[in-house]
Amino acid sequence: MRFPLIPAFLFSLLIATCLAAGTWMTEGSLLKAYRGILESRFAIALDRAAEGATHAASLGVGLDSQEDTLGAALRRERTLDPAILGMAVQDARGRRLYGEGVMSGSSPADTLRQTLIDDLGLPFGQILLRYDPHALAAPSAEIRRDMRGHAVPVVAVAALLGLLAALALRARRADAGRVAARLRLPVALALILGGGLFLIDHQALRIIDRTLNPLIETKVESIGNGARTLIDKALDLGIPLDQMQGVPEYFESLQRHYPELERITLDAAPAAAGGDAAPDSLVLPVPAQGPVVANLVVTPDTRQAAAQIHGLLLDTAFLGLVALLIGFELLSMLTQTGAFRRALDAADPRVGPSPPAEQVRGVLFVFMMAEELNRPFLPSLTERLLPAGAHAPLLVSLPIVIFMAIVALGQIPMALWSESLGRRRGLALGAGIAGIGYGLCAFADAYSSLLLARALSAVGFTLVFTSAQGHIVDQHDPKARSAGLSVFIRAILTAALCAPPIGGFLAEHFGGGMAFLGAAGLCLASLCLARVMMPATPPHGRPRAARGTVGVIGETWRMPGLRALLLGCAVPAKLILTALCFFLVPLILAGEGHTLSSIGRVQMIYPLMMVLFVPIFSRWDETPGRDPRARKIVLGGIIAGLGVAPIVLWPGLGAIMAFLVFLGLGQALSITPQSSLMATYAHHGQGRHAAQVLGLFRLVERGGSAAGPALAGALLGLLGPVPTLALFGLLTSGGALLYGYGQWRPASDASGSLS
Repeated sequence: MRFPLIPAFLFSLLIATCLAAGTWMTEGSLLKAYRGILESRFAIALDRAAEGATHAASLGVGLDSQEDTLGAALRRERTLDPAILGMAVQDARGRRLYGEGVMSGSSPADTLRQTLIDDLGLPFGQILLRYDPHALAAPSAEIRRDMRGHAVPVVAVAALLGLLAALALRARRADAGRVAARLRLPVALALILGGGLFLIDHQALRIIDRTLNPLIETKVESIGNGARTLIDKALDLGIPLDQMQGVPEYFESLQRHYPELERITLDAAPAAAGGDAAPDSLVLPVPAQGPVVANLVVTPDTRQAAAQIHGLLLDTAFLGLVALLIGFELLSMLTQTGAFRRALDAADPRVGPSPPAEQVRGVLFVFMMAEELNRPFLPSLTERLLPAGAHAPLLVSLPIVIFMAIVALGQIPMALWSESLGRRRGLALGAGIAGIGYGLCAFADAYSSLLLARALSAVGFTLVFTSAQGHIVDQHDPKARSAGLSVFIRAILTAALCAPPIGGFLAEHFGGGMAFLGAAGLCLASLCLARVMMPATPPHGRPRAARGTVGVIGETWRMPGLRALLLGCAVPAKLILTALCFFLVPLILAGEGHTLSSIGRVQMIYPLMMVLFVPIFSRWDETPGRDPRARKIVLGGIIAGLGVAPIVLWPGLGAIMAFLVFLGLGQALSITPQSSLMATYAHHGQGRHAAQVLGLFRLVERGGSAAGPALAGALLGLLGPVPTLALFGLLTSGGALLYGYGQWRPASDASGSLS
């Protein structure tokens, strides 16, 4: 039987949505890059004016006494760039002193500011520049028109192909294997969506070539015009060209300050000759008016343009990858809807109902993306909301610490509450509470309100997490339970892989509030999906008595080897993950000037390594008669801890990326054997209290997650970044080695440790 029309339409709508989202984010990256290069051109005029004002102030000449000289400099800058509408000078109190051109009606969107700093490092005024908004609006409109005009037919054709592919594919053929039948729709999605994203990226490359290169050339020409003006002024004062002092040093300073400028030389050749200028060089006659006595040759650095293009292509490639991964997850969720399940049942009655893990996987994926959206920007957003004069790193870490602490402490009570409510009802209620919390985060205008909103969202997050986990743990078949937990972890990792670049993009282009509103929308979507995809499970009656629960936990805690596993490996793993990956890495990168989008891309490295290597490492060294779990856990902890070495020895973006690679490799190696050992401990409890055993594991593990940012914030303020990183690395590797020593010491067999 072929797929009915409604599932086929939903499949085509999924493709169109992913391509439209990829187009929108790519367009936003192009507009952001264009605006940045354009405003950096105007910043040259601000730099030149500020340099003269600062030099005069160092000689004791106040801003109010510089109207003749600084006013003339402002007029000269306006003459050099017709897109500058006006420039003005303000004192330290914001009172306008004098200006040139039109400044009225200016808005923050088209006004740039440069603060003037005196010899003591204190601000003593500002220079404002208002540029013509049409210089940005017209090219931006052209970029939007070109991008959307190309994307509309691509999206339409891809959606049509998706509809035809879904209608043509049989749900199940008698002569086709189960694996082949399950791969048909994912393969069709990858081919159609991947082809559409490739065409969109190709159009983005054409727009980059057409817009960024000329803009960089215009910026370099502006630098050359500024240098030529100074030479013209010296000639007007009667200084011969060959007697001008400091010209080579001035040119070298320009090359150091502006990386887009590869070379600037003064060529005394005849006016008609360009000397030995390169083909892409700009030749500016000196003086600008009158008989030409020399040529000023400026050569743009094409590598800078290539770097801009490379960065934007990297943006589009990552966004395409994210769109493809989200498409796969949404396809998996779509195939669990009623229409698709009925089609499968009609084609083959043996297919049966959806596995419990698949019922909750899509819901959990959508919800987990809500929390992962804030990873790139939450530390920098918190810094901006701190009270005046309060900049302690510990305060910056508190929104993460409070969230993780509530999640840790709420594992067991929320698991019991979810059990009494019913899993679906508990998940829906938790999603609603978390959505309200994220919505309040979007409108938080003070540090305290952000903390309260994060606490509320943590309560909802914990209820969703325990409800989804309980939905899987409730299954009676141990094999189904283990497979379900694997699906559970995979949904979380995929969300961690997809969400940070999107969150960084939203925060960079629309602000952190919009990203939090997006998180609230995802919570609402997960609430609706839970009502549609999860079965209504009856409550388990009254919650278990607290005394019985505490007794089970105490009994579990006394199991041989459990404390060493939790305190030596599980807790340090969460400490280094939340302290470094979630807190210090975005804080360090933001301090170095990296954009939120690039921070989001960097944070993809850890979950990407986990997604790629967890399946590989879970099968590595699995030989009959041998238990490699302890070796994997120890080796993984050592690798994760040693990953801080590149940052300690060679600080920089490359070192941070290398650390995230090592962290992902180490934790991918150790996470599966840790979960397997916890399942063994639950089995030794005869399966009667599996939820409490897992609750204890999550409690201790999440306790490490909560302590990590707080400890990192305290150590960062006391020791600095490098010793803090080194201490976390030593703690992780040392804990793994101590656990290994406890497992392999001669008395370990007598102690009854699990193997």
